[in-house]
This record gives sequence, structure tokens and C-alpha cells, in this order.
Amino acid sequence: MYYYILPYDDELFTEYGGPHNRTEWYWNNAAHGKIEFKEKQDPMNGYAVAYVTGHKYKVHWGTGLDFESATLMLSENWQPEDKPIYLVTNYTDGRAKFDL
Repeated sequence: MYYYILPYDDELFTEYGGPHNRTEWYWNNAAHGKIEFKEKQDPMNGYAVAYVTGHKYKVHWGTGLDFESATLMLSENWQPEDKPIYLVTNYTDGRAKFDL
């Protein structure tokens, strides 16, 4: 299973004066980074991703994976003065099907 990451800063989009249409950017697969799951490496059973501080990223697992929690670990190189990182995730409200 892959973890996909897409640069998602507001300045990228036309409504903020940027060069990209938000919908076209989202569906542009070439713009997404693709991170492979690491089962037997350090860190074990996870994804190792380097983010540039001060930016926003749209992240998803591409499989419709439903999760209730995720754990993020800071690098030992992180400094309290570093800028924040914003992660945007999908929200899908699952509905049960029933007949009347």
C-alpha cells in the first residue's frame, strides 16, 4: 500500500494568484509523490517521509483506507523554531445501505 503526498500550498492555486487550477492539480498523478510502506525497516511498519516545514501537503493512501488514528514522529533534527507543517486528508462519510 502506498502513501501519496501532493504539495498543496495555497499559493499554487489560481484563486490565490497561482498557476494551477485546484481540481486539475489534485487529479494530476505526476504531481503526487508515492511513498512505499516499510514493513521491516526502521521505523518499522510505517512510512518514512521528509516534509519541508512551512508548507501544506495533501496526503492519502489511495485505497479508501479508513483509519481512526495516525501517529507521526518528529525527526531528531526538528527544532522548536521550525515552521509548522499542514497535512490535509480526505474526509469520506461512510453511509450504510438499507432498503425501505
